[in-house]
Amino acid sequence: MLITLDKSIKELHGIFDPYFSVQYLNSNDISKESLKNSNALIIRSTRKYGAETLLGSDVKFIGTVTSGFEHIDTEFCDKNGIFWTTAHGSNAKSVAEYISAALVEISKKITSPLNELSLGIVGVGAVGTEVKKEAENFGMQLLLCDPPKNLNDNIFDADIITLHTPLEKHGKYPTYHLANEEFFKKMKKGAWLINAARGAVCSSEALRQALQSKYLGGAVIDVWENEPSIDASLLPLIEIATPHIAGHSAEAKINAANMLIKSIGEFFNAEELKNKTLSIPQNSDNGSYLIRNDDLDFRKDPKRFTEIRNEYSRPSKPASFL
Repeated sequence: MLITLDKSIKELHGIFDPYFSVQYLNSNDISKESLKNSNALIIRSTRKYGAETLLGSDVKFIGTVTSGFEHIDTEFCDKNGIFWTTAHGSNAKSVAEYISAALVEISKKITSPLNELSLGIVGVGAVGTEVKKEAENFGMQLLLCDPPKNLNDNIFDADIITLHTPLEKHGKYPTYHLANEEFFKKMKKGAWLINAARGAVCSSEALRQALQSKYLGGAVIDVWENEPSIDASLLPLIEIATPHIAGHSAEAKINAANMLIKSIGEFFNAEELKNKTLSIPQNSDNGSYLIRNDDLDFRKDPKRFTEIRNEYSRPSKPASFL
């Protein structure tokens, strides 16, 4: 059996080799030709995977080390008997740590203590629940909604709104451009937006207008429309900008790897893999997570979006936030 693995997923290097044949490829080299004899494919969200890469292959299993699955043509997979799975929830604590650091920076910027501010959490799933816990520790007032079915005027009373929804373009509850011109107009003047969910949940143009008009107090953006080819002209308007790294702590990456190892073991009935668990590296650095360092690194060369993201690994469980 042959597994094709995106070679940027370094946590899985060598894990499957004792049990299967493995080919390690750059994501751009994963094609219909290279997948011809593959039975399984393990990927990240750096590109789309559908009929153009899968049709005619022997792939029966696709696993992504990300929580989302927008990069997988799930309809094609379902119709063609291809099982697909994600690492949902693996990076929840990592994203919450990022949001905590962002909240501290916003508090400094507007010179208001967090326990006097309110946080609106749009999407209270695995990540949103962890963000809620962090905000409670800060003593913030919480306004919660799980959109868009419960997106109501109450959420717009928040001093800061943070987005934690999947990206759904269709279906009963679409979230594509959920944060649009109308959304920003409903927010109270001077409020802040944080987006560490999916880029297209927020309309770039609507965000631009809200920031240029000074209606929004500011924004912290980790995810962007059209990644990695983002609209760099937005950067001067954004207080903190990072290249989709909120969920990329060392712990989150190991959590995701463990989920995929178990999924492969169960799908292909490989007993040794079903119970194999990689250890989470202990953080020997007692320093703090400085989110503005990530912002500065990204601004130096936004064209390195993919390179920075692929190489990034934040120490787990920062001791504090400065």
